[in-house]
Amino acid sequence: MFYSVIRIFFKGDAETHSVQQFDTLQDAQKRYFNIIASDLADESITYQSAYIIDSNGLMMEGRVFDRRAEEA
Repeated sequence: MFYSVIRIFFKGDAETHSVQQFDTLQDAQKRYFNIIASDLADESITYQSAYIIDSNGLMMEGRVFDRRAEEA
């Protein structure tokens, strides 16, 4: 079994994403929590999400932080 860590974030209108594979859940969790912490610390990131998905397609972890301005 392997684990994929998916990252999506926006800086203004610019969207960036990445997918990384890990052999152990612990290694995937290390990367997942590092992504969350570093993106939360960057005030220029207006939207971020991170997910861990196993090789069977089951989402093990997932978090979204949406700091985009709400439309009036």
